[in-house]
Amino acid sequence: MSPAKVFAPETSQAQRLARRRLLRWSLAAPLAGAAWLWQTRAVHAAQAAGSDATADWAADPEAARAARLLAAIGSAHWVQEGTGSRVVYIFFDPNCPFSHKLYLATRSEVGKGGLQLRWIPVGQLETSSPGKAAAILAAADPLAAFHKNENDWDFGDSPAGGIRPLAQPDPRITAQLQANAALMRQADLHTFPVMLYRGAKGRARLIVGLLPVDALATVLGSAD
Repeated sequence: MSPAKVFAPETSQAQRLARRRLLRWSLAAPLAGAAWLWQTRAVHAAQAAGSDATADWAADPEAARAARLLAAIGSAHWVQEGTGSRVVYIFFDPNCPFSHKLYLATRSEVGKGGLQLRWIPVGQLETSSPGKAAAILAAADPLAAFHKNENDWDFGDSPAGGIRPLAQPDPRITAQLQANAALMRQADLHTFPVMLYRGAKGRARLIVGLLPVDALATVLGSAD
């Protein structure tokens, strides 16, 4: 007998709310753990590198994986923010709280020193995630739609992006989201956010999870 059949008939509103919060915690906890792990690795790499810390902030030691993903990134579909030759790709979910925190942390960095951010939506975390990701890509002004999702974010009992999900995406948009998800799947990436960029000496760099603000500024400053 499935848990739904056992509990659904006698679940009160309070119990449903508690279960909902527990589900959100279970989604967020692995992300938080991953972020902490990658932050620790990044800090250790920088400390070991000494004066060359800027070049060694990559949180993923598997350089080959980062290189393969960067080589395939042309098949991704993104929202461009800022202009310039220094490009950082960011995989995000419209309902991911860590992706949202990364968005907030990058406000003063966009366009600085020719920094361009390319936000790649992937709808996976919540039931509404695919529809919100589709709404961003399908909008007449995708950047404005992306900003609406992040600027209207709700950190109440139901933390989520602020854009209204698109109920019936065009097959073209669905294919674009599938292509974005496939890139993450092929790189064995299962959490958000993910940053990908080219660093010193043209080396591909991959960072999984949310870095502290000072470390993030170092990373963005090292994008070549």
